[in-house]
Amino acid sequence: MRNKITISAFLFCMGLTMAGLVPQGHAETNLDGQVNREAQREGRWKMVTSSTMYGFYLYGPGTARLLDIDSTQQIVGLEMLIGGGSFFYSLKATRNYRLGAGSTHLILGGSLAGTLYGFGLPVFFEEEDDRPYLAAAMIATPAGGLLAHRLSEHRWFEKGESDLIVNGGLVGALYGVAIPYLADIEDSREWTQAKIYVASAMAAAPAGVWATAKLIRGRPINQGRAHLLSLGAVVGASYASGILSLADVEAPRAHVLAVMLGLPAGTCFSYRWTGAEEYPIKRARLISLGALVGSLFGSGVALVAEAEDHKPYVLANIIGSAAGIWYAHGFSRDSEGTSAAGNDRSSIADRVTVSLPSLGHWFTMGLMMLDQRYPGGGTPVELVRVSF
Repeated sequence: MRNKITISAFLFCMGLTMAGLVPQGHAETNLDGQVNREAQREGRWKMVTSSTMYGFYLYGPGTARLLDIDSTQQIVGLEMLIGGGSFFYSLKATRNYRLGAGSTHLILGGSLAGTLYGFGLPVFFEEEDDRPYLAAAMIATPAGGLLAHRLSEHRWFEKGESDLIVNGGLVGALYGVAIPYLADIEDSREWTQAKIYVASAMAAAPAGVWATAKLIRGRPINQGRAHLLSLGAVVGASYASGILSLADVEAPRAHVLAVMLGLPAGTCFSYRWTGAEEYPIKRARLISLGALVGSLFGSGVALVAEAEDHKPYVLANIIGSAAGIWYAHGFSRDSEGTSAAGNDRSSIADRVTVSLPSLGHWFTMGLMMLDQRYPGGGTPVELVRVSF
């Protein structure tokens, strides 16, 4: 009897998974002559990989838990059956894959949203057992992927566009969690607080997707520029929180508010900053690497200087990451130059001058940090000058 239940559950879960994660592609008449066949087939490996991971990490363990299987051998066998079956079936189902990388990313984003929604829904029923959460996630995952497919099948989505839309949904969900936190929601029952947070995140996620799709529709954003917009959002949020740390603001809610304000500000600055050149994805990744290396280098300088307070580390991270971005941006250009967007073909380096502090300024700033007479700041020191 248990074997029959296991097989039935496997077929049910596999059917749901494949229905959402491996949808049919676009009709041939809609794309031929507009998008080449190679671009249409991009994203197949993501679809197959995601379907396989869901089989191994959600549907395999979830089915074992729902059936109360305690035997290690049976659990391993069930995971091998479901995970392996997910791989073989999804690989077979995508032989004529035509969705492209952009739509694939949207579908997988919808599947992930469905997973999170599934884990959140039982909260409204105050469920304490873990099985309703697993069952809801297993049902909602393919439903989210299928819904995303239905909403995106009307046209072709480029990689950069889909990346930003998925990121917009994620940011919306984070804002949905942050808003009740800033409002200081308090209730004697923990379930009420959990319901408020989950409901806010569920409402804000699709709002973020819709707002992002509206803002970027028709704008020249490739995958590389989308990557830099996301980098700008992260940098803006971290800089805003870092500035509060330099000002000795320790209230957690103040930092959350600063992050919420710094994220769109960084995105907007990055959008304007990247409007004059073309950014392939490899160049964008080099710029992101420059930000990381600059931040690590700055932290290393503060560590070598044996700084005891947190402020030198924060300041070193901010300056180091900014310098890393500036350096990588300038030296990641093609040797023949990168063409500009629109009618402006001049390089941004010909129109923007960035002046870093001199050694004298660095020395003065170091003395100010070490001198106890300047606990709150002292004489202002120019760190970066940007002229257009």
